[in-house]
Amino acid sequence: MSTERKMVMGWVRVCVAPEIFNSRYDDVLQQREKEYLASLQRSGEILISGPLADGSAGLVVYDVQSLREATDLVENQPTVRAGLLSVDLHEMFAV
Repeated sequence: MSTERKMVMGWVRVCVAPEIFNSRYDDVLQQREKEYLASLQRSGEILISGPLADGSAGLVVYDVQSLREATDLVENQPTVRAGLLSVDLHEMFAV
């Protein structure tokens, strides 16, 4: 019996120049982003998320049934909708 679970991993990257990101990522957007990600963690759709220590990117692990479901979650993410972040999704298996 296999103990693998299908999940989706997302690499999160800033997709605009730093000065544009800094000017548009205000307190309101930051709060909306935190609330959105926290709600997905509470529902179990996100297992873990956060920036890499060097600040070059971030990582999100989605516990969803399909790549389409993860795509829908990403498309509703406030910073993605604002055009500041992109999330490159990959199916993975967790053991």
